[in-house]
Amino acid sequence: MPVGARIVQSAVSVALCLVIYFIRTLLPVGNGIPFYSALAALWCMQPYHETTNNNAGQRSIGTLLGAGFGLIFLVVLRFAGLRAQMAVYLLASAVIIPLIHLTVILDKRNASFFSCVVFLSIALTHSFDDDPYLFVLNRVLDTFIGIGVGLAVNNFHLPVRHDSETLYVSGIDSVLIPDGRAENAYNKVELNRMIESGVKFTLSTVRTPAEVMSLMNGVKLNLPIIVMDGAAMYDINEKEYLEAEFLRADICEQAEKIIAESGMHCFVNVMYDATLLIFYGEFRNSAEKDLFETHKHSPYRNYVREIFRRHDASERVLYLTVLDESGKISALEEKLNDKLNGFVRVTVTDSEYDGYKYLKMFSPAASKENMLLKLKAHTGCENVVTLGSIKGKYDVYIGDGGGNATVKLLKKLYRNDIYH
Repeated sequence: MPVGARIVQSAVSVALCLVIYFIRTLLPVGNGIPFYSALAALWCMQPYHETTNNNAGQRSIGTLLGAGFGLIFLVVLRFAGLRAQMAVYLLASAVIIPLIHLTVILDKRNASFFSCVVFLSIALTHSFDDDPYLFVLNRVLDTFIGIGVGLAVNNFHLPVRHDSETLYVSGIDSVLIPDGRAENAYNKVELNRMIESGVKFTLSTVRTPAEVMSLMNGVKLNLPIIVMDGAAMYDINEKEYLEAEFLRADICEQAEKIIAESGMHCFVNVMYDATLLIFYGEFRNSAEKDLFETHKHSPYRNYVREIFRRHDASERVLYLTVLDESGKISALEEKLNDKLNGFVRVTVTDSEYDGYKYLKMFSPAASKENMLLKLKAHTGCENVVTLGSIKGKYDVYIGDGGGNATVKLLKKLYRNDIYH
C-alpha cells in the first residue's frame, strides 16, 4: 500500500514545528517545548477540512481553559504558600471537577480531555518551579503554533482546475468496490474530498437504496442516485424517491400468476407514498428463506407478509424478484418473455447462493439510460461521463475489477476534463 498524502503532511507539519522551535531558540524570549506543538499539529491532520477545523477548535478551547485553570491554580498555591507535594497533587485532582463541569456548561464537552491535559501538565509538573508562569505562556503558545501549522499544512493544495460542470456517474460493483471485497477507507476519503471540492459525482446501480447506504456508508453523496437498475432515482439525504417507473397493474398480476403456476415465489417491491415495502409469501427454497432471515432486521428494508397487501389503485409495483435454481430461472425467463414480450424488462443475474440465480422483472421504461436523462434534468448538467464494468456501455470502461484505481482515474478525469 503506497504512503498516503496525509502521512506525508503529518511528517511535514512536525518538521515545521521543530523549525519554528529552532527559530524561537535564537530569539531573546522563552522558547517553549516543541513536543506540544507537534502533538497539536498531528491532532489537526484529518482527511476532511470540516474535521480539521473541529479538531483545531477543540484543541484551542481545551488549551485556553486548561491554561486558565492552571494559572489560577499557581496563583492560589503562591498565595497560600502551599508547598507540600501530596497536598498539591490532591488539590489538583479536585480542580478537575470544576474544570470538566465548565466544559459541560459551555457545551464544549469534546474539549474536556484537552483542558485536563493542559491543566495537569501545568499543575503536576511546574507547581514548584521558580517561574511557572512562563511555562503557562509557552504552553499556550506551543499549542497554537502547532494548530496553526496543522491547519496550514492540511489546507494547503496546489492550484488545480476542477471540472465542476460535468456529472460523473459511477457503478458500484466491480467499479468502486473491487470484485469480492468491500470498499476501503482510501476510496471513501478521496470520494469525499472530490465531492467537497465541488465535483458532481453520483451512482447508478442495480442495488436498492438500502444496499447503497450500507455499502457506501461514510461517503457524503449530495446528488440523487439511480437505483434498482434504473427503476428509480433516490435522494439519500432526504430519503425519498424523486422518480420511479412502475409496472402496469394488469401486467404485474399476469406475471405473478405465471410465477405461481411455475411453482415459484416472488418478492414484490411496492411503493406506498414514499415508502418501499417488500411483500413476501410462502418460501419455496432455502436460498430465499436465508435471504429473508439475513435482511429482515435491516433498518433500510421493510418486509411485509403477502396477506397484508392491498391490491388496490394505491399500489405501485416497482419490480418483482425471484430467487431460485438456475434451471428454473431460465425456464421462467423464457416464459415471461414469451407471454409478456414488450410489456416487461426481465433481467437474470448470479446470486450469492451456489446454483441459484436472481430474476427481476421491471417496467420496460425502467432503465439506467432513461433514468440518467431524468437525473441530467434534475441536476441541470448537460455533460455526463459514465463509469462502468460492461465494455462498450459506458464512457469509461473499468476492466480491472475496480477499487482504488477507479478513484484515481476519476480524479484525473475531473482535473483534465478529457471527455469535453
